[in-house]
Amino acid sequence: MNQTISVIVPVYNVEGYLPQCVDSILSQDYGDLEIILIDDGSTDASGEICDRYAALDNRVRVIHQKNGGAAAAKNAGLRLAAGEYLAFVDSDDYLEPGAYGFLMKTLLEAGADAVQGSFREIYRNRVEEQRISEETLGSYDYLLRFPKDFSCALLWNKLYRRALFDGVFFEEGHKIDDEYFTYQGFLQPRKVVHADRIVYNYRKRASSVMSSPESAERLVLDCLDSVAKRRRKILDTLPQLREPFDENYLDVIWYLSGNEGSTEKTLQTLKDSLHSYLREKGRTRPPVYLWRGLAKLWLIPVPRLLTLCKRTCKQIDLTDYYD
Repeated sequence: MNQTISVIVPVYNVEGYLPQCVDSILSQDYGDLEIILIDDGSTDASGEICDRYAALDNRVRVIHQKNGGAAAAKNAGLRLAAGEYLAFVDSDDYLEPGAYGFLMKTLLEAGADAVQGSFREIYRNRVEEQRISEETLGSYDYLLRFPKDFSCALLWNKLYRRALFDGVFFEEGHKIDDEYFTYQGFLQPRKVVHADRIVYNYRKRASSVMSSPESAERLVLDCLDSVAKRRRKILDTLPQLREPFDENYLDVIWYLSGNEGSTEKTLQTLKDSLHSYLREKGRTRPPVYLWRGLAKLWLIPVPRLLTLCKRTCKQIDLTDYYD
């Protein structure tokens, strides 16, 4: 039986972090690994580091490609992956010892399609643990978690059966990736195990927050776009889940209207999205707690909204983030 885990690692200009990442994978107690490093047009020494690891360990395969973004790199890895199981690691992060052995054992014993572990967020001066409760869920109940629990959309704290994502690829051209992808593996009946063991260390970097006003604006627009597309796909596939995903969509519109990355463009897009939603047939009535915020977005002109947002938004302290 093929019990190989294909580990997909997109790589771009991470020469300072890449060795720790790859070493943490190669040193796993579960040895049946196919490690796919996708050098996405790096301009530093990352590509050379990838090649050195491939020369040292035959489990490592390297793809060098023109820069196309993280989604394009992950898609290249998906096309090459030959294992029955699938995992993802960001090249500036690293695994806990024994992570894959534990995840595989948990998945097989439960007869599950995916297993999700806890993780750490690693800042420069502190560490935060993100723990999950131990339980087993069907895909219907697991999808209901997506609007409430951000960790469900994360790609890298999980082990999957490869079959979950047959024919599913990342949507390219965005600042975010997981939110467009992960939920699609659970639109059919699946079994998911939550395990309260830390398996992954997620390094918090300034570039993942906002590296420029343009990047911050793009993050806001991509967040709205990903939630809108997820909602639409859920309504088309599982219309009985309309209410929680309608409410989640409205909640995201309200939340993003006060985001520190707000611009006139993002606020106008949010206004237009709210107007379109309120014209839909069969839509869910906005919950009471959102009425005030949505009414403000509906009624106040964009320039005034932007002034209010800039006055009230907290600025993120980037000194606590890695470069």
